[in-house]
Amino acid sequence: MKLCITCKHRLDSEAMPDDPEYSRCGFERPISPVTGRFKPLLELPYCSSDRSRSGRCQLDGINWEAADHVMTSEEEELMLKDAKYV
Repeated sequence: MKLCITCKHRLDSEAMPDDPEYSRCGFERPISPVTGRFKPLLELPYCSSDRSRSGRCQLDGINWEAADHVMTSEEEELMLKDAKYV
């Protein structure tokens, strides 16, 4: 399964770095023509909105690329087991 949490484009939120639900997507992160630096995180879309039908990554995660550490199927199973659905 292509989860944003295992994608190399996922960037931690500045406000809530410990909560991956607020991660931003850095796929095609634009560079500011004013400073030459990457645009601020606050200007990037949330991963959750990019994984919608109208988002850049869509539901299938077409822009997903493996991060340095990708969860094993066992780790993913444990994470999903511990998830609390409200």
